Amino acid sequence: MNNLSTPNVSQKFIETLILIHNNFYRQTNLPIPLNQFGTLMVLFTEESVSITDISHILNISKQQMTTVIDKLVCNGMVQKNPDPKDRRRSVITLTPAGQKIIDDQNERVRQLFNQHMQQLNQEETTQLSHSILTFNQLLEKMFLK
Repeated sequence: MNNLSTPNVSQKFIETLILIHNNFYRQTNLPIPLNQFGTLMVLFTEESVSITDISHILNISKQQMTTVIDKLVCNGMVQKNPDPKDRRRSVITLTPAGQKIIDDQNERVRQLFNQHMQQLNQEETTQLSHSILTFNQLLEKMFLK
């Protein structure tokens, strides 16, 4: 099996995710519990969705998700409104306070990244920049519908 086989590339992808998690996200303290932050991230990427949709995306039971949403509503990080298309459903949206939590966390990760990039020379910085750009472009291509 050569180094470019699909199983080997997928393993390297998983290793990359772990490296990013361990070296950046684990190094910053979240201001809210992980399940609440995960919910904010879903709303950041999906905009407005139902509690059921969020529970499926995060693989959390609807009952647990309802509790998480209620806490986020109480803290002003999300809004819960009736779905105009189906009154039995609620639509959950991010508030400016919830957006600020995400923005602040992203800024902490950016600062940590920039701090550690100082250890690279100019050639390595350029190489990393090109590699990240290529990586992102190829991931987007993989998921084009």
